[in-house]
Amino acid sequence: MLSRSSALKNSVKNIHPLAYIRLYTEGATGAPRSEGGGDSFTKREKANEDYFIRQHEKEQLAELRNQLQKQQKKLDQIESKIEQLSK
Repeated sequence: MLSRSSALKNSVKNIHPLAYIRLYTEGATGAPRSEGGGDSFTKREKANEDYFIRQHEKEQLAELRNQLQKQQKKLDQIESKIEQLSK
């Protein structure tokens, strides 16, 4: 019994580490999908994600423009105070 288990341990040590990698078919859970195609659900899902990203970027851009306007107003006020003091 002991010799059998030690023989098994020795045979396991000789197995290449890449032999343990689990391979999935394309589109299976966790497997990378090809960029070229897919079913209609995959295309619709990607379109929805792209739409969400574009909307989020539009919101961020609008907020940055708002902050820029506020900073411009502050800058204009500071410049007017400087002009008043220099007269």
